[in-house]
Amino acid sequence: MATVVEARCKETGSSSGGVPRRWIRTEVDERCASMLAGIGLHPRIARLLAARGVTDAETAARYLQPQLAHLPDPFLMKGVERAANRLADAMMRAEPIALFGDYDVDGVTSSALMASFLGAHGVEARVYIPKRLTEGYGLNRDAVETVAGWGTRLLITLDCGITAADEIERANGLGLDVIVVDHHKCPPELPPAYATLNPHQDDCGYPDKVLAAVGVCFNLVIATRKVLRDRGVYSGDQAEPNLRRMMDLVALGTIADMVPLTGVNRVVTWFGMSELRAARRPGVRALMDVSRVRAARCGSTDVGFRLGPRINAAGRLDDATVGVRLLLSEQMAQARQLAETLDVANGNRQRIEADVYYEAVRRVDQAGALPEAIVLADPEWHPGVVGIVCSKLVERYDRPAVLIGEGGRGSARTARGLHLYNALNDCRDHLSKFGGHRAAAGFRIPSPNIESFTAAFVARVGSDPDWGRATESTLIYDDDITPDEIDRECFFAIRQLEPFGTGNPQPLFRVPAARVKRAARVGNDHLKLRLEEGRFGGLEAIAFKRGELSGQLSPGDAIELAAHLDLNEFAGLESLQLRVRDLRSLY
Repeated sequence: MATVVEARCKETGSSSGGVPRRWIRTEVDERCASMLAGIGLHPRIARLLAARGVTDAETAARYLQPQLAHLPDPFLMKGVERAANRLADAMMRAEPIALFGDYDVDGVTSSALMASFLGAHGVEARVYIPKRLTEGYGLNRDAVETVAGWGTRLLITLDCGITAADEIERANGLGLDVIVVDHHKCPPELPPAYATLNPHQDDCGYPDKVLAAVGVCFNLVIATRKVLRDRGVYSGDQAEPNLRRMMDLVALGTIADMVPLTGVNRVVTWFGMSELRAARRPGVRALMDVSRVRAARCGSTDVGFRLGPRINAAGRLDDATVGVRLLLSEQMAQARQLAETLDVANGNRQRIEADVYYEAVRRVDQAGALPEAIVLADPEWHPGVVGIVCSKLVERYDRPAVLIGEGGRGSARTARGLHLYNALNDCRDHLSKFGGHRAAAGFRIPSPNIESFTAAFVARVGSDPDWGRATESTLIYDDDITPDEIDRECFFAIRQLEPFGTGNPQPLFRVPAARVKRAARVGNDHLKLRLEEGRFGGLEAIAFKRGELSGQLSPGDAIELAAHLDLNEFAGLESLQLRVRDLRSLY
């Protein structure tokens, strides 16, 4: 049975933004944990694997050492054979090909992956990334006209297109064949594309339904290489491309899109992270340099919080293709220039994001009692940051969050297992357009509908059967750990479970009964702690965006923490630290 941790806490002592949380320790099958430790695994790894449902040595080996042979046959995916043959035809006939990708990391990496594959065969495709503020999400009619004007014969949509029936019909009328590569929920009637690749299609035999778009694209690339091989393309001077070298792009897009890192996604990101750490791609090296990420130590947290946001920042630029051009750069000088452009855009994004975040927090706190869902709107909020702010509000308040910005463009993030797409679908009469999946979504809404949508969405969340069983805010952690147990051996043992993300979260530990040695407000409103316990003069901890707690903690105060183990690097020196998810001051 799961262990519920109750504590006598000061009301001001929580880092969860004033939302009291019940801490629950994950259930672990002790017999399985003991068996896994008996085959030579670190005891902590054994417990963490057991908690993740690993019950035998073979499953543990597949989890810790995935193999490319574990990937399903791409031809199981509905539409892949037709798409791969059409793409192979276009490549062999030198037909003009255009790639239309979404402006987020998944769309950018999908575009770069397909362009890399085509480029390895001497085929140059033109890439179109829509401008977030003027064109919005997805394929649009003007873009179709532009692409057709290039002389395009084959158009591939990447991370979009599944709902673009009218636009694809127009493309067909202009003489374009369209291949849709998408992973969002399918509408009742699919668009009239030449081929549609989406694991959510009816009768799709591909066993894993939760791929990012870049994962779907990777299956198309594998299948197309097979078709070209069978046609004898690689029997002469044309070298067969090494697709493993392209898996850095698959890892970037998959992790950043927050799809579950289980099954196929775990395999492709595990190999992709290895490619990222090799940093053979000039654009990746330049991106790591401006992000202050050491390639050899690059982890999924770096992808999610440093590399990914900078690629996303391209959507804020006048030239939305900067992210794709960076990842395709072959010269370091050009790559550095593009990476610096993205870094500047990301810095601007961070400042705008901070303003929106603090205003949203002010409104939520001022309103008093928390509703079932947070829905906020402001016509001055930049639509390019509302999704990130939603994620931070979910972390702070443990509620689904919806933010609506300029032009009625909104983003939403889920909490407590709510199926966000289904909830929005039930409120679709208030929206002009929406799309997404279980964890995240985007939409457009006419301003007059915001009030009625808010009421409908909050009511829908409150009536959700899964939500109804979650009567209080909870924080689930993996295990207890003391500061003295935290060392490099422990950290690197835990890191074997990488890559972390949705479906395979970074292990969260409870540190009970520690004492504050120092507390300070640092950086951009962060709380920095040094504990009395731990090696080398006391373990350090940081709680992001919780700087106000520094005035509530004094030397000697007893606290307990829920935190992740991180490796911090400063001035060339590495040190272990705790990244705090929740904090409670004990009496």
